[in-house]
Amino acid sequence: MTSSFLPFAHHPAWRAQVAAVSALAVGLIVALTPTAVAAPGDLDTGFGTGGKVTTDFGASPSEPEIGNDLLRTSNGSLFVAGRRGLNTPGTGLDNSFGVAKYTSNGALDTGFSGDGKVATGFGDTVSLARSVIEAGSGKILVGGLTGGEQIADLALAKYNADGSLDTSFGGGDGKVTTDLSGGLGDGIRGLSVTSGGKILAAGAAGADSFIARYNSDGTLDTGFGGGDGFVTTDFGTGDHLFALEELSTGKMIAAGSANSDFLLVRYNSDGTLDTGFSGDGIVTTDFNGLSDLAFGFTQAPGGDYVIAGAVDAPEPFGIAGPIKAGVVRYNSDGSLDTGFSGDGKVTTDVNTLLADEARDVAVDSNGKIVIAGLAGQSVVFPVDPVDGDALVVRYNSNGTLDTGFSGDGIATVDFSGGADVARGIALTGSNDIIIAGGATSSTTGLDFALAKLQG
Repeated sequence: MTSSFLPFAHHPAWRAQVAAVSALAVGLIVALTPTAVAAPGDLDTGFGTGGKVTTDFGASPSEPEIGNDLLRTSNGSLFVAGRRGLNTPGTGLDNSFGVAKYTSNGALDTGFSGDGKVATGFGDTVSLARSVIEAGSGKILVGGLTGGEQIADLALAKYNADGSLDTSFGGGDGKVTTDLSGGLGDGIRGLSVTSGGKILAAGAAGADSFIARYNSDGTLDTGFGGGDGFVTTDFGTGDHLFALEELSTGKMIAAGSANSDFLLVRYNSDGTLDTGFSGDGIVTTDFNGLSDLAFGFTQAPGGDYVIAGAVDAPEPFGIAGPIKAGVVRYNSDGSLDTGFSGDGKVTTDVNTLLADEARDVAVDSNGKIVIAGLAGQSVVFPVDPVDGDALVVRYNSNGTLDTGFSGDGIATVDFSGGADVARGIALTGSNDIIIAGGATSSTTGLDFALAKLQG
């Protein structure tokens, strides 16, 4: 005969009580077990699908589409502007400005053109957008080029809040084109609006750089640049500007590249070079004697300037090599900020044998610098990404990598296994990071892409 050490083991009521207590204990253990908490650098799963969004404009056959700039408006809406398609003229599928509007959670905003997407052509020709800014009253302004890279003109389009073209701009159709170099190839890379509501544009005019000022209706401001509304300057080989902003003094700061170095330029309000800035108005920065190409610019709190791009490329551009993401921080007088990495310059090599590039830059409310671009690309500066992933890197204000972000300061985003890139960045009020660019899938090819990372 067997016996039990538990005096009530054969009583059903006791067994039920034990089972209930055991279930309660298990429930408490599960409830108290720590859950995975989103950390800086993780994708924000409340944005889009798992933190990511891709948008196809629906051309048939599918055309490559890519976002070149990102705008986060004061109310949290997101605009991405870029290129819709890459077909040649005469096919009926010419590429055009592509603009998409999203809500703060990554959904297409159907209040904008019915489906959140607008394509704007400038005739039977190649057109693409490179910059998007707010233009007041819920309107946006988009700039780029039309006519193809070698024979292009400047192109501007202004949109109402509902996505329709603003007919008060550009003589009735919402569009403006400007030929600065007589057909040698002009393009807008950067836009901003002055405190007086005028439009500033910067980019390339033939083999030189230009800045231009337009009135709010799209006409050139003849009170600027000697009476024609623009200024072209030869800063050297391969020079172009990609950003132009008005300062509180009424002067203007511009950023770009020249002679394979980073370029920072300050202008007087009339478009002349400000010789009180570095003696001639011009500052160039070389990293290590190789080719350096800048893409992104922002102002930091306190009046410092930050430029980011791709550095240490072998000459000539186009040969694969140990290209790195590079960042420079300047004091407001144009001198290098030696509090940033000791010499004002930082390089980050994510993939030793492949190209890593910064394409845009922002500074958060804590003074940390965040760059967006691409990592692990085998081809240098292709028109569209051929491999690699979108890249986000965050630095402390002294130039060191922020190890509180993704463990080592570096995060990559793979959208669907294909080639991806980030070309624009925006920060939310809580320092979360939104990037925009292109993502490649096996079904629709290269599409607009957005991702949001925890800050």
